[in-house]
Amino acid sequence: MKNLFAAILLTVCISTIANAQTADASTNTNAPSFQWVNDTYDFSNIAQGIPATATFEFVNNGKEPLIITDVQKTCGCTKTEWPEQPVMPGQKGVIKAEYNAATEGAFTKTITVNSNASAPSVKLTFKGTVVKDAVSGAPEQKTIFNQ
Repeated sequence: MKNLFAAILLTVCISTIANAQTADASTNTNAPSFQWVNDTYDFSNIAQGIPATATFEFVNNGKEPLIITDVQKTCGCTKTEWPEQPVMPGQKGVIKAEYNAATEGAFTKTITVNSNASAPSVKLTFKGTVVKDAVSGAPEQKTIFNQ
């Protein structure tokens, strides 16, 4: 019985050691890192049918270049823009999310930024209320749709 217990214990120990994970970007102190100026954008009221753009600014406060690989959106009502080139340490970058404002009513949308940063997946949120004939609460901006 003691031999059986010892064999099981040995098997558990070996499998635990074999499954140990190596260090990744989350433990790399030199890894790129986002420092967000804002991770939520509130449009307040926006006019129906007039696209509005949320701007999310960040700084790479890591010691390696920050590479954004993708920005995922939750619906076809949103277009996104992000830096195609690596953002060097200490440099600023901007991610834009443009909402088409086609449907009247309150909305909350999320985009997910995927990168090589120490936190490789970050969610950014924008919200507001689309109203007919509204005066926009956000400053007028050029949009992705009308450039």
